[in-house]
Amino acid sequence: MKKTTLILFPILLFSLASYAQLDKNTWLNSGALNFFSSKKDYTSYATPNTSGYSNDVNLTVSFSTGYFVTDKVAFGLKPYFSWAKSESFTNDPNSSGVSGSTKRYGIGPFFRYYFLQKEKQFNILTDMSYQVGRWDSGGLIGPIKNFNISAGPVIYFNSSVGMEFLLGYKSHLEVLKDYSKSVSKGLNLSIGFQIHLKKY
Repeated sequence: MKKTTLILFPILLFSLASYAQLDKNTWLNSGALNFFSSKKDYTSYATPNTSGYSNDVNLTVSFSTGYFVTDKVAFGLKPYFSWAKSESFTNDPNSSGVSGSTKRYGIGPFFRYYFLQKEKQFNILTDMSYQVGRWDSGGLIGPIKNFNISAGPVIYFNSSVGMEFLLGYKSHLEVLKDYSKSVSKGLNLSIGFQIHLKKY
């Protein structure tokens, strides 16, 4: 009984403290846990004719704060932090693989549109975002750029809180000046919560 109360209390609290739909002048706050798996090809500028690939696993925590400029259309900012583990291999058959971890952080704008009627408990949305930031891997630091476009359902527990399930495409660029550039592309799956706060 205590565990059930602890789980339901935050949802009840949000429903009492806020009023929300997909109306103009409503604030949208959300958070998501993201898992991204990809194969990345790379080319080294420091060592001519050296190339290879890496298998990457990435876990990202992101937050977003937006504002509905009109019904069902929101704009805002999305900061994030991620941790990744990778196993890299060169195309040289005599070379063994190398593993390591990387931290990334960034921020950028997002756009979101909801397709169904705003009064429904279930809706379909599309989300597009672009972020810039930095990465740090074993003392090596460089800029990054992310682009993501995704779509999927959102289910509302009440008028204020919903859970979303999004699937889409993500591209990621990392650069180490005068040394290397890497690009990864792949499917992106995320699960997150939405909190809608009405502006009076």
